[in-house]
This record gives sequence, structure tokens and C-alpha cells, in this order.
Amino acid sequence: MSTTIREILKFNQEWSAQIQREQPDFFERLAKKQKPELLWFGCSDSRVGPDQLTGLPHGSIFVHRNIGNIFATNDLNSLAVLEYAVDELKVPNIVVCGHYGCGGVHAALEHSGIQPVDLWLDQIRFIYNRHADKLEHLSKDEQWKRLTEYNVIAQVHNICRSTIVREAWKRGQTLAVHGVIYDIHDGLLKPLGIEFRSFDDWKEDRLSSHFS
Repeated sequence: MSTTIREILKFNQEWSAQIQREQPDFFERLAKKQKPELLWFGCSDSRVGPDQLTGLPHGSIFVHRNIGNIFATNDLNSLAVLEYAVDELKVPNIVVCGHYGCGGVHAALEHSGIQPVDLWLDQIRFIYNRHADKLEHLSKDEQWKRLTEYNVIAQVHNICRSTIVREAWKRGQTLAVHGVIYDIHDGLLKPLGIEFRSFDDWKEDRLSSHFS
């Protein structure tokens, strides 16, 4: 067993013991049912763990992460997570969180290919092409930053466009979809001013209205 795994197991044992000392019924309560406050669509980057960023207690976040925090409308994994969170867990909030310095966004800017990661990142390249007139005159660093923001906005719209979210709104379920950016340079979450709480709310807004 590697040293890293030994350290993880040792920490886990100490953490479990501490929790049970401070809250003897904690795991019993947690095992009965999960009732998360939000669904988090984030990037797989090791520096962007939602539990640490938000400070929410254990069991508060239902999480889906992938390279580039993409909600692909043809990806069964993403759709299954969204359906379960909305229809079964009844989460009241969905957060799409991108982060500055995202390797996926940078790779989408720099090159393309036929490897699985390249094909996955084509979805971000499509977003770049959609906003090329606003991005081409910027420096590479500014393009990287701005495309990260556009990507979050696009994924928020993709989620709102799904029948899962639209049906939830149709039946009057409380559900808000938000877009935020995490800045790895200072540890702060930045709201992008994009938030939808109903179909009519979303319908009035269009991607082109942001960062125009």
C-alpha cells in the first residue's frame, strides 16, 4: 500500500473518530437520507473541490464534475445526475462553477485532435467560435479568462434548455440555476450575474446578452 493511501486511511479514521466524539448521531442521521441543498456542476480540477469552497456541511452538495465543467445534452452521465438531483432529491439550486486557469478551456484554445479529451473539448471550441468576434482581439490570457466565463454561461443555458429542468419549472418546483467562477488566485467565488428561477425568467434572457 502506498504512503499516500496509508495517510488517507489514517486521516479518515481520525476524522471519523472526531466526528463521533463531537456528534455521536452524525453518521446515523446521514445514513438515513440525503437532502442536498444544491447540485454542483464543476470541473474535475483537483484545486476546485466544492466542499472546501462553499463551507457547506457534509451531505449538502450533490456533485457532478468533468473536464471543463461541461453539461453536454447528449451525455447520459450528466443527464442522469441532473434527473436524479431534480426529480428525486428535489434540489432547490443548481450551480455551474468554472474556474480561471482551467486546463480544459486552455486546451480548447490551443489545439484540437481526435483523442477523447479533444472531442470532449470541441464543445468549448464551439463556444469560442460563437463569440470569436469578441475574443479574437484579446490577449491569450484574456481570451482564456473570458472563454471560461462564456463556457459557464453556455452550460447554464444548456441545463435550463433540458426537459428535466423545464418540466420541473412547469410543475411549479422551486429550482434556480446559477453560474459562478472560482478564482484560484484568491480563493473567491465570483457570481456572473446569471440566474434563472423559471422558464419565463430564462426565456427572456439569451446568451448574447452577457459580456456583449
